[in-house]
Amino acid sequence: MVEVGLSQSELARRVGVAQPTIYKLLHTAKKGSTKLHLIARELRTTPAYLSGETDDPDLNAPPPQPAAPPMILMSVNLPPERALARMFIGLLAGIDPKASRDEQALLLAQRLPIGLSQLRDLLPDPVTPDHPERADVDEARAMPHPEPIR
Repeated sequence: MVEVGLSQSELARRVGVAQPTIYKLLHTAKKGSTKLHLIARELRTTPAYLSGETDDPDLNAPPPQPAAPPMILMSVNLPPERALARMFIGLLAGIDPKASRDEQALLLAQRLPIGLSQLRDLLPDPVTPDHPERADVDEARAMPHPEPIR
């Protein structure tokens, strides 16, 4: 505002808001406004600069690049292959083989949490001083009981 010679009151008048709105944008955590594009135009900068998305106030600055989605890495202990195979058989049960591959994939994705939750119960308990024995894996429990999809 100083560089373009505008007061809060004058900027507010030019963009059609009350002066307290400009004050709040400057002095509080609120950084958005439906008038942000008008404010940026009056200040000869970009909405991205005013909202803190970029450090470059130049009107010709390239637009900010979207942040890459966070990557989540997980360590997974899986039960034996036979238990996994039984889980997959259960997940596939009741899926119409005539359905498109996309429809089948969506149904499998919807059922996967159920199958994985049952597999979690199959993993051996960690050996602790209280429980030195190792839990037996019951592969029969690895098959979910989905309701048929019609």
